[in-house]
Amino acid sequence: MLTSANLYMRRLVAQLQRVAREEATVLLTGESGTGKGVLARAVHDHSVRADGPFVEVNCACLPESVLESELFGHEKGAFTGAVRQRCGRLEQARGGTLFIDEVGVAEMRVQTRLLRVLQERRFERVGGDRTLAADVRVVAATNADLMAQVRAGRFREDLYYRLHVVPFELPSLRERREDVPLLARHFLQRRHHVRSCQIDEAALQLLSAYPWPGNIRELENTLERMAVLGGAQLTADDVPDDIRRWREHQDPEQLCDLGAVSYREAREWFDRRFLCAALRRHNGVLARVADTIGMSRKYLYTRLQRLDIDIGDSRTSDRANVRPLQD
Repeated sequence: MLTSANLYMRRLVAQLQRVAREEATVLLTGESGTGKGVLARAVHDHSVRADGPFVEVNCACLPESVLESELFGHEKGAFTGAVRQRCGRLEQARGGTLFIDEVGVAEMRVQTRLLRVLQERRFERVGGDRTLAADVRVVAATNADLMAQVRAGRFREDLYYRLHVVPFELPSLRERREDVPLLARHFLQRRHHVRSCQIDEAALQLLSAYPWPGNIRELENTLERMAVLGGAQLTADDVPDDIRRWREHQDPEQLCDLGAVSYREAREWFDRRFLCAALRRHNGVLARVADTIGMSRKYLYTRLQRLDIDIGDSRTSDRANVRPLQD
């Protein structure tokens, strides 16, 4: 497992390793692509069940009738098309770990049966009357707010608390951008059997500045694309245009809301807008601007230079806005 440079992630990984040695049910929450499946596998690999199977089922990929059969299995003749008995994922995971991904979309009937598995460690196959033991450790994951679904009547409250024994919330990649260089190098090193690649600091800075709405999955795919199309040394020129130039297409206010800019960048954006508006009001006369906003003329002039604001633009009668030379 990766050791994160981020304090929160280091603490989370350490806690997961301790929890893995127990039999408690684990609930992983967070946005899609944050690595919930990787951590579920890590829980299994560090557990006393590591020699047993790790079996996964994604509730979002299957309709209710199929999901029920996939999880619990079915008897011959249980429904049209059930021509033979079939073991479900619970039986396949016997002695190991069952990872239930996107558990928040499971229908009520499946939720009720899952509750019994967690409470009694027993279940029956669909269409069967023989009770079987559920010798599995359950790790569940969701990108939904399960408590909100409980309040809306879409998720069983008792099941929620059975799953919520040891909860872990995985932060999005934009909340831990210091991890991007570490992850980028990891993904490139993992390609050693194809072609080794290195990545320079300029490229890593561009990748670290991007908010990664697709999280770790998007980063991994981006690094794969760069490695395929680039050379042995990846540079800023190998970073895709949509990532290098993403800020140009964003509203700065949205960037602040997303936490996609630093405090320094947000302050400069505010100062630029504030000073441009003041220059327009006073037709570019610095003395009036300085007096109005309570700033010395010398500092005002220095700040305008620092922000690359063209004072002459505010004195042009046919211009609606003062435009910074660079943004």
